[in-house]
Amino acid sequence: MKIPVYTINGFLGSGKTTILLAMMEECKRNGWKAGIILNELGEKNIEEDYFEGQNLKQLLDGCICCTMQDGLQETLRSIAAEPINILLIEGTGVANPLAIERTLISAEFRELFDLYSMISVVDASKFLEYRNRFASSREIRQLLQDQMTSAKMVVVNKTDLAKPSVLAKVEKKMENLLHPDTPVFRTAFGKLDSTQLFRRRYTLFGPHAQASDRVHSHHQAVIRSIRIQDVPAMTRETLIRWIEQLPLDVLRGKGLVRLLNEPGTYLIQFSSGELSLERMKEDGREPVIILIGEGLQVEAMNRRLLEHAKADSVP
Repeated sequence: MKIPVYTINGFLGSGKTTILLAMMEECKRNGWKAGIILNELGEKNIEEDYFEGQNLKQLLDGCICCTMQDGLQETLRSIAAEPINILLIEGTGVANPLAIERTLISAEFRELFDLYSMISVVDASKFLEYRNRFASSREIRQLLQDQMTSAKMVVVNKTDLAKPSVLAKVEKKMENLLHPDTPVFRTAFGKLDSTQLFRRRYTLFGPHAQASDRVHSHHQAVIRSIRIQDVPAMTRETLIRWIEQLPLDVLRGKGLVRLLNEPGTYLIQFSSGELSLERMKEDGREPVIILIGEGLQVEAMNRRLLEHAKADSVP
């Protein structure tokens, strides 16, 4: 029997992992044995605690739609031989879903897998800004378009951060990109009826089933990730000030940090102008911060961080 596959796509910080975690929880409730393929631009998966006890395959430091195509194919062959009955795939925030689709419906893999749905997640508060911001970048403009046109369902997430007038403009803009029968769901914090997420929406021989033959855009020439190591402990206030002063070129950030006067290690998440901190279990991992954006220079970012941290050591 072929293994049903769901792909989760969307630009940086849209909330893909939140949707993935919700689907994982539903698999657990139903006793489904899920396999998970998680792709990250950086060298490290900061959020690996979320996947403890899961059948997780990680493809790091590249994109499964281009530089890691071979890695994706090898992983698909490997996981197909394991005792799973559903497969969830989350690409990077700059992954082109058309390339992933092309792999899954190729002659080899359509004998093993059955593509059920391609879910695109949209950040309602940033969608219009990113389309304007990257108007001069053909690669990213095309990527944002492909993440829409390939979708079999769209989750418009973070509606709590968007004004009603902005939300209306977002949906109006999407009308020109989506196929007329593509369902669109508004959500905040990725909360959505699980029956919608697991519904079969992809038909290989339907009117929109042919994956594009267009070659993948070289988005990584525009967007890259950098890794800041040896992150010093600092106060919560100092960390917030550093993040608030990050250049607009930083589109997404995540990491593990230690805070002065607050025990434990904290997972930080930064996107859409919002910062969250969550205390994690102690497992010996060293503090590290991953930033993703346009033309980022690790030396400059590290210098700024150290300058802010020094303020905490001045009596």
